[in-house]
Formats: sequence, structure tokens, C-alpha cells
Amino acid sequence: MGAWGTGSFENDDALDWTYDIQSPADVSKVFDRLKAESDAHPDGGDMYIEADFASQLIAAAECVAMMMGRVVPDFPPELRSVPAEAGEPDALLFHQARNATLSVMRNSELAELWQEASESDETNPWLAELTGLIERLNPDIDYVPQMPEWDDLDIEEEEPQCAFCRQPVSQKDYFGLSVTEYGDIFESSRVMPIHLGCLNSRLHHKTAVIAFRDDPDRPIDLDKL
Repeated sequence: MGAWGTGSFENDDALDWTYDIQSPADVSKVFDRLKAESDAHPDGGDMYIEADFASQLIAAAECVAMMMGRVVPDFPPELRSVPAEAGEPDALLFHQARNATLSVMRNSELAELWQEASESDETNPWLAELTGLIERLNPDIDYVPQMPEWDDLDIEEEEPQCAFCRQPVSQKDYFGLSVTEYGDIFESSRVMPIHLGCLNSRLHHKTAVIAFRDDPDRPIDLDKL
């Protein structure tokens, strides 16, 4: 029975891909393949990605995250030296990794398989894992949310707790889920603190919320992406 888990390297397709990685240039090849196949596809960026290719893209994105200093516990030991030698990813590789992760989440066989596997459960842990990967691919820069001052938020608890898992939500990780009830003569709204991974694990993969943050040092070139 093949490996099958929510982690980026917990499946045979990702592990098999790692055996062929000998240099940082090998990591970018899988992203170049995505661009080439997307450009050749009639629907462009809406190309459907098969499960084996999707697993390779996610593994490559984890390599880029490692270049940024974010390493997951299941990162293969034999692969660690390759992205470590590359240093910080340039703008193209940075955006390729993010684009690949988004494409896999939105339109891949792997996403559909995990969606089917989670139908009998309350949550989709794979979507929560991909939400974490997206966070690892965010730039390491000062981040100030465009939101009211923390002390002025209308939150009942002294320390905000996620509406799903009831664990603390830090200011940096704060997301608010707004729910509005419309009655005959009234409208009532409430904003609840959440972890984005908790929310996404309960959403369909095509409607999962993506929270990419801009990096002023890595401008995007859509023609190359």
C-alpha cells in the first residue's frame, strides 16, 4: 500500500520526486513544467492537474519554503542540503511556488481525492496543511493587518479564541469570520476570531480562503509566471 498522508512528503509521488533532485535548478523544473502545460492548455491557468504532478508541485513548494527558512518536520533529510545551498529564492521562484500551491488547491485531482476522503468527516485536514504551506510561503516582513487596533476589537474574551478549535488566536494570525442574520425588521452581525486553517478545513477546496502577502522585494511578473 502506497504512502498517503496530509503532509507534503507523506505520499509516494512526492517522495519519488525527491530522489531526482540533485540541485536547486531541479526544483524549479517542476514549476517550469506547470507553466509550459498551462500555456499550451486551451483554458490556460484553469488546467486540471493530475494527482502525481500535484504532489510534486507541493513538494517543490516546500523546498522554496525551506529556502525561506521554514522547514516542516517531515522534510526528507536527504533533500535538505539542496534547497539550503540555493539561498533565498528569487522573485520568479517565489511566485512560482505560490502559484503552484494555489493551482493544486483549486483545480487538481489531489484536491478532489482529499475532498472525497473528508466527506464522512467534519474536516479536511489536507486543506489545513496547505493553508500552513501558504503561510510558510509568505515573506518574512513586518505585517500589520489593516484592522482596528487590537485593544479596540469587540471580542468577549480577554484573549481571542478561534470559533472552531477554541485555541488562542494571535494578532498576527487573526482572521475574523463575519456572520450576518437578516430578519424581517432587523439585521444582526457578529465577527468571530478564527484560525484560517480551521476555516479552510471546513470549506470546499475551490472556495478555500487564500492569504498571500505581498513582498515588495519580489515583484510579480505575470508574463513569466
